[in-house]
Formats: sequence, C-alpha cells, structure tokens
Amino acid sequence: MKLGLLLPTMLSLDVNRAALGAAEQVGVDDVWVLDHMMGLTHPAIWPRFPAAQAIPDPDALLDPFCLAAALGPTTGLRLGTCVTDATRRRGGDLARAALTLHDACRGGFVLGLGSGEAESILPFGYNYDFPVGNVEQSLREIRSMLDYGRMPEGVGRTGLPRNGAKGIPQVWVAAQHPRMLRLTGTYADGWLPLPSSVDRYREQLEIIEAAAAKAGRPKPVASLVPATILGDSREQVVQTLERLPVARLIAYYLPATTWRDYGLEHPGGPDCRGQADVIPHTIDADRLIEIADKIPVELVEELAWLGSADEIAERIAPYADTGATHLMLGDVTGTTYAPAEAARVIGEQLPRLKTLLDEL
Repeated sequence: MKLGLLLPTMLSLDVNRAALGAAEQVGVDDVWVLDHMMGLTHPAIWPRFPAAQAIPDPDALLDPFCLAAALGPTTGLRLGTCVTDATRRRGGDLARAALTLHDACRGGFVLGLGSGEAESILPFGYNYDFPVGNVEQSLREIRSMLDYGRMPEGVGRTGLPRNGAKGIPQVWVAAQHPRMLRLTGTYADGWLPLPSSVDRYREQLEIIEAAAAKAGRPKPVASLVPATILGDSREQVVQTLERLPVARLIAYYLPATTWRDYGLEHPGGPDCRGQADVIPHTIDADRLIEIADKIPVELVEELAWLGSADEIAERIAPYADTGATHLMLGDVTGTTYAPAEAARVIGEQLPRLKTLLDEL
C-alpha cells in the first residue's frame, strides 16, 4: 500500500520545506497540501495547544497552489491538493492551475477536489447553496479541459501542452455520499474518503466502480484519509488527550448524529453535519472549553486513528483487503504534543508505518 502525507500548509514556507524533507527521508509516495482558509481551532483557545509555541496563529494557512508551486520544483515526490473546492474557483480555472503545476512540479501534480467546507466559504463571502452541483459542473469542465484541451461547450480552450512526458494531472475526489461517489467514478482518477466502517467503505467503492464502468473509465485509485495522532501506543495517546481536553475538540468535525450516540449535543447545533458545516470561530470560546472536558476519547476515535505505527497499520489492513491501495495521513500529531515531542514521535513512528504498509 502506498503512503501519502499531508503537509502542515501553515506559516511558514520553511516549516513545510522541513516537513517535505522529512517525508522524503521516510520514502512516502506523495505529499499533499491543505486548502483551508482558516484553521481547525478557535484562535482564542489555540494558546492552550502545545503547538502554539511554534505556530502562534492557527489561521496562518498558506495558499495551497502557491505552496505547491514553491515546493514542487524541489522534490521528485508527486504533490496534490487535499482538497480544494469548486465554489471559490470554476472548472476552467482549476484545470489551468493543475496543468501549470503539473509542469512545475518535478513529480507531477494531483488536483484533489471536494464539495468544500463552510469555514472556508461562508466567512469569505462565497455562496454555499449548491456545493455538490458546483463539483459536478466543475468536474465535467475539468475532465474536458484535461482530456481535450477545451471546455465542453463554447470556445473556451487552453493551449497548455497535455502530451508531455508526465501526461496530464490526475483528479482525485473527496466523496462519502452516493452522488459524490458516482461523480468520482464518472470523472476522477482517485478517491479521497474520510474513514468509515470497512463494510461502508466496501459499499462506497462499489458505487464508484460501477460509475466508472458505466463511464468507460478505469477504476479510480482507492485511498483512505484518516486523521491520525501518532504515539508510542494508543494508550499513551489517550493519556495525552485526557491531559489536553482541547485537543479532543477535533470531534466537532463529526456530525451531530454521532455526538448524540454518545449522549452529547454538538456545539454546532442538532443538525450540524460536522466537517461540512462547523465553523469553530463562530462558537463561544468558553463554551468550547467547557464542551472539551465532556468529549470522551471514544468519540474522537470516530474521526481520528490513535496509536503507534503498528496499531495504525492494523487498522488499515482490512481496508487493504477491501481494495484500498493508498493511505493518506491527515496527521494532527504536531498539534497534540509540544514541538520536540511531536518531532520525536513522528520521526520514530512514520518510518515504521511506511515499512508496514509496504507489506500490505
């Protein structure tokens, strides 16, 4: 199984250069950059995180396309976005950016695309009424631009070369629900899902593969994108989260229905869909601190995988048996520990995980 690693995509460029260098030493297969306009944490509670020692503002997010342009020429690793949306930029513009970066990045470029999140859209004045419709329209346009050099209708075209040694950039789609899964099979080269049960993963992959067959396209690469907090063991990570309750707030990216399973009310309201809807900055900071103390680690584990490389590999193995061939770590270890400890944990566990994945 191949291993991808999400770079911090936070200030500064040097932080990301260092992370890229570490990824190269480990031998990961590809690296990815975030497209978040704001961070995952309310800025008023960020000082409670050990990582605030190194990164003073959680909203110091870099532009992913600019970061890819800066890093891509310096590495042979393939570089991708995980993921941008089709609300802030239309298909023709995304296709042009992807072609430009595919040429600039020595290892090539992957355009990762999804329906977006409220926190990167609503606070900045974009319309969030039809996110999946925007993805469908953009994928149709992107596919036409990459495959044929022109828009599906009209005179829109690109003169950028598409027949170089690297070919055209791949398109990977973040999808969980049936409509997006069908779009993934119809238009995409890869799939970037958040974790679900193995049975649900199998059902999702079947929808994608059926859509790909109907469209006459190859099966997309089946990935999995779990948030991870690495440690010497799951128990050690659990103890860390018990000492640092604010780190458990990552659970607000789960839907309200999952919170109710644990007898809790989601801070985003009873209808909150989690990642798609929650904007941490709009929730009172004191309320978030109060809620954090009530979040059980088991709820966090509905979203994030905790533990050592061996424990993470054990969790991914059933997905590999189901058809997954790529693991992309949305690793948040660096926000959970003090910088020196995070560096130690990642430095010890990531190479071990790469070795174990090579055996799957």
